[in-house]
Amino acid sequence: MSVTHSFHSAAFELRRISWTQLAGYAYLGFFILLLVRLAAPEAIGPALRKLAFALPLVLLAAKDLAHLPDALQRLRGATGWRGRILALLPPELIGMARLDRLMWTGFLQWLRRRKPLARPEGTALTYLQRGAYGTAIGCAMVAVFLELPIDFGILHLFVADPDTRMLIHVVGGIGAVYTLAWVLGDRWHVAEGSHVLADEVLHLRVGVRTQGSIPLSSIERVDAVLEAPERWRRRHGIHPADTITVTPFDKPNCVLVMKPDAGVTLLHWQVRRTAPRYVLLYVDHPELLASSVKQHG
Repeated sequence: MSVTHSFHSAAFELRRISWTQLAGYAYLGFFILLLVRLAAPEAIGPALRKLAFALPLVLLAAKDLAHLPDALQRLRGATGWRGRILALLPPELIGMARLDRLMWTGFLQWLRRRKPLARPEGTALTYLQRGAYGTAIGCAMVAVFLELPIDFGILHLFVADPDTRMLIHVVGGIGAVYTLAWVLGDRWHVAEGSHVLADEVLHLRVGVRTQGSIPLSSIERVDAVLEAPERWRRRHGIHPADTITVTPFDKPNCVLVMKPDAGVTLLHWQVRRTAPRYVLLYVDHPELLASSVKQHG
């Protein structure tokens, strides 16, 4: 009984950990095992190396198996071979594929100088005027157009083999193009950068990363967040799975505390999900959002 209970507890925790967090744990475990391999006796070095490469795959497979009940439920409602294949894949993986396509679409629209879709009429809650999103865009552009050519220029000082240098140039060039496309595509989707308060509804939108509409009647209150979100969660005893972060780049400075029966859904990283209890936001003027929710309440 205890073994079964432990198995279900482990599966529950794996389901609550996000894929991004799990990838971080996998990378950390891989890095630690490589360090241990350097200090370990030579006889067990090959085994540690194999374990380091196997650990990320084991963690990803374990999380995928933990979501098997969800996949089977999606499979029951799927039709056609394509729908059945997609039902078995993690929604986050499908969402990232959609996000990649939308980023490239935004990049092409930026090249054509097309105007983004109009926002709803109402009070704009901006998040770019005081935020660091523009600075992040500038740093990314400097890295692509300045630092990368310099790195390529001095590469011959460290890599003698011409074939290896060519491979690094190709991989680096592809990475630079992808970075440029995502940065400019995201900037086109973000556009003027604002959420909108209209008709007693808060319309959230951060490009194609997060979209959704929340009735003000579904918000219990708005609290200030004056510290890093990780520290805020620990101080209040909140699991990361009970939060969602809606911000272009900056750390959240306020949180929407949703009513338990809100039943609101959001499109986050191109995955439709029920809004959790706490929606972390960054806005330039959080007091405007807090006063609007308070007046409605």
